[in-house]
Amino acid sequence: MKLQTILWDFGDTLADERWMLAPLPGAAGWPAAYRQIIDGDDLADRWNLGLATMAEVAEALALRLGVNPRRVIDHMRACSRDLVFFPRVMDLVKVIELPQAIVTVNCDVFSDVVVPAYSLNERFETIVTSWEEATLSKADLCDIAMARLPGATDRGACLLIDNKLANVLEWRARGGAAFCFEGADALVAAVNLFWTA
Repeated sequence: MKLQTILWDFGDTLADERWMLAPLPGAAGWPAAYRQIIDGDDLADRWNLGLATMAEVAEALALRLGVNPRRVIDHMRACSRDLVFFPRVMDLVKVIELPQAIVTVNCDVFSDVVVPAYSLNERFETIVTSWEEATLSKADLCDIAMARLPGATDRGACLLIDNKLANVLEWRARGGAAFCFEGADALVAAVNLFWTA
């Protein structure tokens, strides 16, 4: 089947998702505190659903670290301008002559800082985020992206590339095409296979 679009996950698919773990000067516990917030309670889900803001997350982190919340916000913004993209994957984005979207479970700082810092809205036809759409479902985000992309009418021809198997399986369960990203070499081969199928 001829592909109609590529739907890209962001963290650990297009870019290393550990960008927020860069040390905060004078606050040695930053990585652990950030991971506790992201992995440990419902604040991360509320942030990713647009029910909490970066300022609220910064307040929680500042309280744990004993620093000024303004420093935390400045640090989060700086981290969000210092991402490491996977070069071979981004090279693939450049050469694919199909409509492409980012579909990501992400928060306000992604849209407010990451997207403009890297001109992602110039590289991708649409960017669909969980915080703006109020859903953590990757399949829901894919459906929203399809509705915004010209010619994306068949889920089976809309390829999701995601590093999380659960997201891949969720999209496949809706009839979507999906590939579990485990590295650039396998991805290039898979896209070539889908492209020529």
